[in-house]
Amino acid sequence: DDLYGDLKDVKLKPKSSISTVQLEEKVGELKGIIVSLKKENETLKRNMGILFRTARSEIARKDNQIELLNQQLDELSQKT
Repeated sequence: DDLYGDLKDVKLKPKSSISTVQLEEKVGELKGIIVSLKKENETLKRNMGILFRTARSEIARKDNQIELLNQQLDELSQKT
């Protein structure tokens, strides 16, 4: 009998065609993308907050203007 006869056939994985240096470069590139996306995300959050506060302020201004116009309309209708 063969000394290694009871061992199953072992299939070796082929060596990766990507080197460690290439992987490290890719990791560096992806980290750069992450940093860039985080900055963009913060900018968008800040802009969205500013836009929301501006819209809320405009709505309040328009509500006040409507209230003033309604008061003027009431005064004019009471005079007639």
